[in-house]
Amino acid sequence: MATELLLVIVSGIFLLVGVKLWQKGNHLLLNGKKTKAVIFKNNFKSSGSNGGLYYPVVRFTTQKHEWITKELSIGYSPARSEGEKIEVIYDPDQPTNVEINATFQLEILPRLLVAMGGVGLVLGLMEYLEFIDWFNFSE
Repeated sequence: MATELLLVIVSGIFLLVGVKLWQKGNHLLLNGKKTKAVIFKNNFKSSGSNGGLYYPVVRFTTQKHEWITKELSIGYSPARSEGEKIEVIYDPDQPTNVEINATFQLEILPRLLVAMGGVGLVLGLMEYLEFIDWFNFSE
């Protein structure tokens, strides 16, 4: 029973994160403005004994000629090169809402998380409600 609940909880988290990223990506793709940004620096965030990730901090100007400096929400290992120019997409109404303009990050990853979360949630609930019996290997 604990395995099924764990699967449901983890799948639910995948589903929620995927939906949130999907909404953000769709909003940026529909309303966003593309521009070139420069990676100003990388902020290292430790994830315990497994090391950590480097989160790029980008600088760019908006169409209104405002300078924006923002740490991106996705980390990398190894760090992206400081001074590297990349294309970003930002929300003109909220210019600090910015992401790298990449199909994988804005479209593929959110859909993949939603699909994995949805399948895991259905399978976990079916196992929990005893419609299927995948986790009982002793029989």
